[in-house]
Amino acid sequence: MLTVLALAAALAAQPTAAPLDAVPQTRLDADLRCHLGAYGLPANRFVAVTGNGGEPRGLSYTLSDGRFGTLKEGAGGIYADENVALRFAPCRDGQLTFTWRNGTAQQGVRVRLIETVTSFTSDGIRLHGKLVLPRGRAAAAAVWVEGSNNDPSTDDSVWQYELARRGIATFVYDKRGTGASAGELTSDFHIRARDTAAAVKEIRRLAPGIKQVGVIGGSQGGWVAPLTATLVPLNFVIPAFAMAEGPIAQDQELVQQQVVRAGFDATAQAEARELTAITARIVRTNLGDDAANKALAELDAFKTKHAESPWLKAIQPRSYTGLFVQFSTAQIKAIGPAAAQGLTFDYEPRPIIEAIAPRQLWLLGARDQQAPNATTQVILKDIQRRRSDLAVVVFAKADHGLIERVETAEGKTATYSARLFDITADWIKGGKLPGAGRFVIWSPKE
Repeated sequence: MLTVLALAAALAAQPTAAPLDAVPQTRLDADLRCHLGAYGLPANRFVAVTGNGGEPRGLSYTLSDGRFGTLKEGAGGIYADENVALRFAPCRDGQLTFTWRNGTAQQGVRVRLIETVTSFTSDGIRLHGKLVLPRGRAAAAAVWVEGSNNDPSTDDSVWQYELARRGIATFVYDKRGTGASAGELTSDFHIRARDTAAAVKEIRRLAPGIKQVGVIGGSQGGWVAPLTATLVPLNFVIPAFAMAEGPIAQDQELVQQQVVRAGFDATAQAEARELTAITARIVRTNLGDDAANKALAELDAFKTKHAESPWLKAIQPRSYTGLFVQFSTAQIKAIGPAAAQGLTFDYEPRPIIEAIAPRQLWLLGARDQQAPNATTQVILKDIQRRRSDLAVVVFAKADHGLIERVETAEGKTATYSARLFDITADWIKGGKLPGAGRFVIWSPKE
């Protein structure tokens, strides 16, 4: 949820490295972009083809049962991973050949969706977007709000095709400084909410006949989505693999999770809390004032005192504390401000969640190792006492991204949680949930 991977790369670089707002904007090559979309396969199965990580020649696939993978370009125009291979016909034909690991080949035909590429402005910045409409009447429309990664959503988001083929119009846009959008990269939630509000206005301009419009925010986008409802009228808000606590709480809970799972005792856990209290003081500063210098000196002293403590090695660089442990004070001061991309560290989402008007659906993974949500679940249950229009679905086996690892006949693969996109579309259309009550632990039978 935080810009941790980018922060790690920047901190590992020399102090003179370019700030992250100068990262080149990348997107899929045009000759591959024309292949993006959903394709129907035999036996009422589907495969969605999207970009991958902003790579010019990278593709991903997602099957209708949730399995997905990253495709690499090979000889003869074949794109494959260890489980499947795809060969595309010319773009005008809208077809592909899908070959399974066992050699079985099937023909796929593009699902007829209506795609409209557009540009719109927010704070005077030109942003690149795309509206994907189902054939026939759309039940509702949703704007997808990307997480902390810097991938171009118009190429890479699978939600645009999975929801559109289920009757939900979907609008995706490249965040500032990514893909074909102008501006500088930012993780300021308030700026990102203004951009999303502008996207909502654009979808209403392009599809004025659709009356139900909402936002779906993944990971960091789950902080942005509720904020958007304070800026523009919405009918629904869906935070996915997100938190009802802020970034500092995320870091603290992530560190505790790592220390506990590594088997360390209460003393080590208390020392870890002492560490995250120090790093919280650091991120609340601008890294250039006396408060920052004092907090950084505390960090240096703590690292010296606990240099031989085995629990310290359990803290992984998925949190800013994990990165601060690995890198020197000089590196943190030199790169930290640009690497943070203006992230709103002191943001507290609960008052927004409680106050906004739209109905809400929270989609959480019980095994989330990037956005621990045990406390989020408690908060949401408490809010449900006063809000009858807030629902929660916890996917019992899901990690961050609502992703699971499974063994299939085709081999080991990653998969989105069972019926994730069906559950989302059903709730948007009519408030339907996959179980009884408004707080559902979803663990479908094998």
